Amino acid sequence: MKAIVPGLTACLAVMLCLGCDSSSTDPDDGVPNQLGGETALELTQVGQQFDVWLDVDAGLEGSMQDSVMITRSEGGLVTFRTSIRADSAYIASLDSALGTTDLPRAAKLAIVDSYLKKYGATIDTGDWNDARLNFELKLRITSEGIQEYVSSAGDLRKPQTVVRYGASVGDVNRFTDAEGVVVTRTVVQKSVDDDYDIGFWRIKVITVEQRKEDPLIEKITYIANHKFGLVAVGLTTKTGREVRLGIWPPTL
Repeated sequence: MKAIVPGLTACLAVMLCLGCDSSSTDPDDGVPNQLGGETALELTQVGQQFDVWLDVDAGLEGSMQDSVMITRSEGGLVTFRTSIRADSAYIASLDSALGTTDLPRAAKLAIVDSYLKKYGATIDTGDWNDARLNFELKLRITSEGIQEYVSSAGDLRKPQTVVRYGASVGDVNRFTDAEGVVVTRTVVQKSVDDDYDIGFWRIKVITVEQRKEDPLIEKITYIANHKFGLVAVGLTTKTGREVRLGIWPPTL
C-alpha cells in the first residue's frame, strides 16, 4: 500500500461527516437522546443526489469525482450511497494539503485501517489513476435535526445527535462512543439573520463543533440549515490544516 493512501482516507473522513446513542442517554441530564419531527421531507426522498466539493487553502491538483445518492428512506432512516474516485495527483496533493505527508508509514497505515474499519468502507487501489472508495452511510434525518450511527458502530437502536435545529448556543451533547472515546458536540453559533452564503442565496445556519481523540482530526465543525440539512462540514487536522466540504442540497 503506497504512502499516498491517507490522502484518500482523509477525503473519506470528510465525506463521512455528512452524517455525522434514540436509546443512548445523555450523561448530563439522564434524558434519552430522542429526535422527533416530520420525516417525509423533500430533502430525503429516494433518488436525491447531493453535489459536494472540497475547499482547501492550498488548492488541489488532479481530479476527483464523487457520487452521493439517497437509496432508501423510511421513517427518517436515510441511506446514502457514496462513491469517490480520484487519481494519484489528487490524492498526493490532498495528502500534502492536510499536512500528513511526513507521517511515518506505519502511522499512515494505522490511520487508513482504522477509518476503513470504522466506516465499513472499501478502497480499490488497483489503478492509482482511478482509485475508488465506496461506502454506505445511514442517518436519521427529520425536520428537527440529524443523527448518526457511526458512534454506535452501526447500531440502529442508538443514534447520536449531530445537530438539533432548536438548540441554543452553548448547548452540549457529550457521550461515549462504541470505542469508549468521549465525544463532545457543542453549539457554537446560531444565525439570527440570513448570513450564510450558499450559491446565490443567504440562509440561517446553526454551527456545531465536535471534539474527540482522533489520530488525524483535531475537530469537526458541522454547519446546518433547518430546510437543507448539512450545508458544510469543516475539518481541522492535528497539523493545524483546515479543509471544508461544501454540500449543495438537491432542493436548492
